[in-house]
Amino acid sequence: MRSLACLFFFMMFFPQIKSQTLGGSSTYNFLKMQWVPQASALGGRNISMFNNDVGLFNDNPALLRYQHHGNISANFVSIAPTINGLFGAGAFHHENSNTTFGGGIAHLQYGNEMQTDAAGNILGSFTAYDQMISFAASRSYGERWFYGASLKFINSRYGAYTSMGISSDIGINYYDEESMIQAGFVAKNMGVQIKTYANQSEDLPFDLLLGVTKQLEKAPIRFSLTAQRLHQFDLLYKDDSFDLDNYGVSVKNGIATKLMSHLIAGTDLLIGEKLVFSVGYNFLRRKELMIRNLSNGLTGFGYGIRLNLNSLQFQYARTHYQSTYSQHQVSLIYKLVDYEK
Repeated sequence: MRSLACLFFFMMFFPQIKSQTLGGSSTYNFLKMQWVPQASALGGRNISMFNNDVGLFNDNPALLRYQHHGNISANFVSIAPTINGLFGAGAFHHENSNTTFGGGIAHLQYGNEMQTDAAGNILGSFTAYDQMISFAASRSYGERWFYGASLKFINSRYGAYTSMGISSDIGINYYDEESMIQAGFVAKNMGVQIKTYANQSEDLPFDLLLGVTKQLEKAPIRFSLTAQRLHQFDLLYKDDSFDLDNYGVSVKNGIATKLMSHLIAGTDLLIGEKLVFSVGYNFLRRKELMIRNLSNGLTGFGYGIRLNLNSLQFQYARTHYQSTYSQHQVSLIYKLVDYEK
């Protein structure tokens, strides 16, 4: 644990690193995206549940284990007709140091956009994309504690505007197999811009998360509860003028609403040994995206399936952002070698 404490101290207090945004906007917001269908189906965030999906280290590097040795994953995200994301990951366990290393690459393509001048004249087209390359390492402490850290290199281009940055995640995971309970804590996106878009430095989307997962002893059901953005109490944006002009009333968010906006709840139904059905609910997503006085359908909900075969795992998730828009994700995880410690 000493090495983890030193790394945490370095990342949090090194004077050149900007670690959080408490209000306003931040840059590289694609870092908040969920690339793994399993976590998307559970409401969008899950940092406590370990399984054989190597891509989970992108949420919590402490979830990287020796069981992931030789595993590779390919994740595909369809966000909009012209916006698609790809994320690939793999892992290697070094036995002598008892350390598991992981690597991943993400590419978010926004497609070709029309370029115009201030008068609206068409000058041509430009492309926009965000990219990330990540490296992670994880070790165990005793039989039930695991800790890890990741380093992410970021490249972003929007036409003539480019930016580069670097960030890090640090996480802890507790796994008690006998009691079937898991817990996790992670500090995400601590970093700084190396090259800014227009000579103006911006903060990264820092986040603190705490989660717990519990499987019932006599039923094939597993529950997860994740608390996000713990460093900021009030997450809800409120525009009194807009509410009064459009709805004639301004509704205040009470303490209970502010507390619930931090929570993400998810449930796994284990159907035999090979099939898992997941469903989750994101309170903040529902609150932010719902349209008052209209039907909002499944906004805030996510669900999906996971099929486990001998060497191949298939995952699918669908996430509802509004009644007319949902996001689809597909993932394939393949085990290249069998590794037994």
